Parts: sequence; structure tokens; C-alpha cells
Amino acid sequence: MTKQNQTRKPAKRFNLDIVRREWDIASNAYAHAQLNGLDYYRLNFFGPAMIDACADVKGLEVLDVGCGIGYFSRQMAEKGASKVVGIDISPNQLAHARQIEEKERQGIEYIEGDAATVIESVPETSFDLVTACVSLVDMPDPERVIRGARRVLRDGGRLVFTNTHPLTDTMSREWVRDAEGKKLGLQIADYFDETPFTLTWMSDRYKYRFQTTGNNHTLQRWMRWVIQAGFIIEDFIEPVATDEAIAQHPGLDDTRIVPTFLIIVARKDERVKPRTD
Repeated sequence: MTKQNQTRKPAKRFNLDIVRREWDIASNAYAHAQLNGLDYYRLNFFGPAMIDACADVKGLEVLDVGCGIGYFSRQMAEKGASKVVGIDISPNQLAHARQIEEKERQGIEYIEGDAATVIESVPETSFDLVTACVSLVDMPDPERVIRGARRVLRDGGRLVFTNTHPLTDTMSREWVRDAEGKKLGLQIADYFDETPFTLTWMSDRYKYRFQTTGNNHTLQRWMRWVIQAGFIIEDFIEPVATDEAIAQHPGLDDTRIVPTFLIIVARKDERVKPRTD
């Protein structure tokens, strides 16, 4: 049997203090994996797919929520955004982001705090693009962040976010493998159970084991939050790893079996108002 990369169990607690503490502990291992090319799901799969989903960002002002060590904030700066602001709740994650900024000097501003609270303090209609690269799934109140994103966007501005796919990132999940350990399919259960769960990360890509707790919402829930916030959904993407990425990192072959991530592109239109139903 192939060794598991994660174990999951129902969360005992899920609040801002837990999120901050867990990601502070995880920060060194997470940063090491990203900066040394080991986090290939992010660097060679869903990250590039999300960059493509953002399309041309030259001259745009971008707010990156749940920015972590600044991976996606830096991508936006490199693609020509005129202003990039990243928000994260973990001081240790931001310490890595700021160290990188000191070396690369891309003009990125990083703000420490809960994204749901910070985004409500940002002046209205002050950004062209709000991004969240696999961060909304780690937040206790993602609906509030989505509504806040509409508030800070200018008319015609976009919200682009990537999540693990709700259909396959369930509490109960197990890969079905052949005798050699090759993945054949994914068995899931408890899709409609929205209890938050705690992951124990055990992959060899990370220097040490760590835990993170996240939300566990259905696809219907995410789509409704976006629509009820007053967005028009422009695109819905279930990325698949390229042939080149799989050749370099064979572990990405599971993206050809089931959808593992999703990307939602939503646009603000002032004529469409938020709903409360």
C-alpha cells in the first residue's frame, strides 16, 4: 500500500485563533516546500491554472486574501499588476512573505489580520481584482470574505478563487489502487457533511508534520455564496495537469482521474445587487 499524504478527522474547534496558531506552526515547512519547488501541486498545477484564469492583470490593483508566504501575490506582481496587497492571519507566514519582498522588491504590501475583518476596512471600490489561492477553504467565514470582495471591487472587477474540489475533498475519501499501488479511482462519502475537519500533513515534501483545520462546504454552498453576494459567474474551471507537468511530477496523474481543484471567476456588475435569501 502507498503511504498516505494526509489524514483527516472532524475538527474539535475551528476559529481564528486555531487557524492562526496552526499556520504559524506550519509556516516553515510550507515555505520550504514552496521555495524549493516541492509543492508541485501549487507550482505546476493549480497555481498556473489560476494565473491563466486571472487573464491579463497589467495595470490592475489586486487584493490577495489568505496570501500565505505571498506566492500568488508575487505572481500578480510579476504579471504586471500595478498594485498588490496581500492579507494573511499568520504572522509567521507573513514573515516569510516580507523576507522575500525585501529580496525581490516587487512593491507588494502585506497586511496581518483576519481577511473577513480586513476586507471590510478597505475603502469601497478600490481594487480591480480580488484573488484567493486555496485560502477560502481555511477560513471560518468565507461567505463574509466573498461579500467583502464585492464591496472592495470596482464595477466590472473580478473575484478569482481556487479551492480544493468539494466533491472530492470530503471527510471520508480513499484512493482505490491496483496491486502496484497505481490510483484507479477515488471513493468518497459524507459529501453533505459540512463539519470542519483537521488535516494532518504527512507528505515527504514537507520537513515535518503539521495540522491545519478548514471548512468543508458543498459545491452548492460555494456557488450560492458567490451568486448571493451579487456576482455574475463568468467561468467555472476544473483544471487538469498538463502532460509536461505530469512527466515532471508523476504524482499529478490523479488530476486526470477526478477533479481535485476548482477555480471560480466572478465579475461585479453594479446592476446586480447582493441577495439575502
